[in-house]
Order: sequence, then C-alpha cells, then structure tokens
Amino acid sequence: MNNLFDKVFSIDEIKVSALVLILIVTSIFGLVMYVLDGDITANLLTFMSTLIYSIVGINAFNLAKEGITNFKNTKEESNFDSSI
Repeated sequence: MNNLFDKVFSIDEIKVSALVLILIVTSIFGLVMYVLDGDITANLLTFMSTLIYSIVGINAFNLAKEGITNFKNTKEESNFDSSI
C-alpha cells in the first residue's frame, strides 16, 4: 500500500502542498454547496479542474525529468565502461 501511495503522489508534497490543501478545501466546499443548494457553480468546477490539471502536470514533468536523467546516467555509465 505504501508503494502505491508513493507512485500516486510522486511529486514532492512539501513543494506543492499548498495546491493539495487548496484542492481538499475546495472539494469540501463544493460538497457542502452540493448538499445545501444541489448544485456546484461552474466557476468552482473550473477552479477545481485547474488545480487537478496543475498537480497532474507537475507529476508528468517530474516523471519525464526522471526518465531523461536515468537515460542520461545509463548512457554516461555505458560510455565509461566501453574500451577505447
């Protein structure tokens, strides 16, 4: 379970914890609005989707950065191991 949690939340949560906290607060506020009024405003839905897209974007860029770094490191290691 811990490994799955690490894969889902692979971004450094300390750096983007404000985004996650705002998303949680906004989701709770949206749930309360839905219970009281039966509707969530379009502005709140747009704001929530923007927060989700930004968190997903940060995850995607970090994953791409790790892939490029790993590829670069393996290529450098293979260059050192080859004979001249």
